[in-house]
Amino acid sequence: MKKLIKSITTLCLLFIFVSTIYGQTEKSNLKILYVGNNPDKPLSEKEISRISSNLDRAKELRNTRTPDFKQFLNQYFNKVDVVFNDDFKEEMSTDYDVTIIDAYLTPYEGGYVKDSTGQITGYETRKFLTENFSDATIMIGEPSAFIGQGRELKIDHLCLCLDAHAHGMKLKHPIFNEPYKIDISYEDVKYTGNYKVRYGGRNLGVSQPMWRIQTEGYRDGKGFPVGLVSTGYNFDNGIDAEWISSGTCDKGIEATAIGRHANFLHWGFAAAPEYLTESAKLAFINAIHYIAPFKGAKQITRKIKGIQLKKYLREQQWTLSDEGSSRWLAYIAESDKKFNEEKKKIQAKKDAGKELTKFEEMSLQMPERNETRAWTIRHESQELKDKFGENWAAYENYYKENMDYFYPLKEGWYKYDVDEDAKSLGIPNNDIKLLEKAVKMLTNNKQSEMAKRILTRYTNESFETAKEWTNWLNKNHKKLYFSEGDGYKYIVLP
Repeated sequence: MKKLIKSITTLCLLFIFVSTIYGQTEKSNLKILYVGNNPDKPLSEKEISRISSNLDRAKELRNTRTPDFKQFLNQYFNKVDVVFNDDFKEEMSTDYDVTIIDAYLTPYEGGYVKDSTGQITGYETRKFLTENFSDATIMIGEPSAFIGQGRELKIDHLCLCLDAHAHGMKLKHPIFNEPYKIDISYEDVKYTGNYKVRYGGRNLGVSQPMWRIQTEGYRDGKGFPVGLVSTGYNFDNGIDAEWISSGTCDKGIEATAIGRHANFLHWGFAAAPEYLTESAKLAFINAIHYIAPFKGAKQITRKIKGIQLKKYLREQQWTLSDEGSSRWLAYIAESDKKFNEEKKKIQAKKDAGKELTKFEEMSLQMPERNETRAWTIRHESQELKDKFGENWAAYENYYKENMDYFYPLKEGWYKYDVDEDAKSLGIPNNDIKLLEKAVKMLTNNKQSEMAKRILTRYTNESFETAKEWTNWLNKNHKKLYFSEGDGYKYIVLP
């Protein structure tokens, strides 16, 4: 009998040990602050405008979201506190290891600018978290982009169109391995949106194995919330930002569904825990553990809004080409056909006296599109249009010849020009040799003015003498990093 009792005791201890490793017996001591919506308050105008269908279902999902997250997080962490978004102050995060923001915050600055008569005269980027905020933070869905743009993060508002699957995951990343090993199963999913017409997706097939994150998506048409992807270009810089995964969206294979910049982690998928797959739930918990050590991390690089990244320019070159333009116009025609069919359904719903969402109302107001190849040059300057007219090859060659020398103009939204100085030297502006050459040119009276233009154009410095520039370059040479997001500047890394 004693041996039997001893054996049972041993098995119990073994079960407890195994449960501690693989189950939820032992919770983490990380302190979590969850910022969510107050379920007792009605949906805001912004929330309502994001609902594509089934308003009643969307209201139900919103009402249960905060309690659902609270219950879910309590399974894994000893301390979980909830604060509603209207009551959140950034200093609250100081007492927690990780803050999870799952609702729209109130901006402390920015918005529409009005004159003395109340007329709108402009717009300034809204800011939600100050530069002093360096607490480890996970941002879910669209609020992530508004916060990111206010802080000039690489996390931006590329597209509110993220659905239910992830793809392209960096499977060696900690959020797929620690503390829980994620068992990812794949489904073959057809590409959506404009994946195959973009430059990065020009060689894609029909479908790709993808990981289901959510048990339901907004495209199911049942009032499910929509997720958000950020621009993938230049996201993974190896300095202070990393691209982790993309997901099914309308913006191509390189879009960022999960990514980190400094102390902020963007989780673009919009599902509450109840609608996450079991593997996705554990990945989210891993993401909390992963971001926690970034508490206090400082942002080094920026993405200034209005700066045209070179990969966007490369994308435009493709769009202007014969093959690229053909694919785009075929895609637009097919999309118009589907959209017009959807409009008929919405109109029938309206005729039946049923309530429409704001999204559906806006859809009915949208005109049909009958695009021609002129659509591909809609973003080009009037100067180029006057110069090239409908000589499509000339536009494409313009990009090919100048891609290494484009730089952003200080005045103008996404405006850029060709750096004729760098082009005359034959040195791309993202090559450190350009700065080296310019510093040497300072001692040549005939070239000194050009050298000064180059140095002030691509750095944040304004030295007067050749000696000062030489000393600065020698001191910082190994720490210089060319950041397109910072305005095509060579910044000095810490």
